[in-house]
Amino acid sequence: MMVTNLCTSPYSTITLKADQWVNIPSIPDKPGTKYWVSAYVNVTGGTISMNPYGDLSASQRVSYAITASLARPMVMHYSVKSGNPTVTVTGILICTWDEYQANKTLLDGIGYFSGDTMPFA
Repeated sequence: MMVTNLCTSPYSTITLKADQWVNIPSIPDKPGTKYWVSAYVNVTGGTISMNPYGDLSASQRVSYAITASLARPMVMHYSVKSGNPTVTVTGILICTWDEYQANKTLLDGIGYFSGDTMPFA
């Protein structure tokens, strides 16, 4: 089984900013296309709310489906619930929903991105 990662720099560390949209290095979204996004989010110094995932106060992998509405790079953002958090994202996997569904067991079973088993787009 092979999964193509649409994120162009999955090992980049992206620092998110409260209440600001930050681009994830990836190919532009195609409006109407449903994607699967999975990333390791590191939260220190507080609690955040990350839509559609909810409240986070520790480091963990988040995964969710999203349907593109605009032809722009994929983005992430959060809002502060408490403290003065620093939030970074790395280990990013972005694939189409159809590819996720076809490889759901594999993708749900891993906790990291591996370029060896997931070629870049």
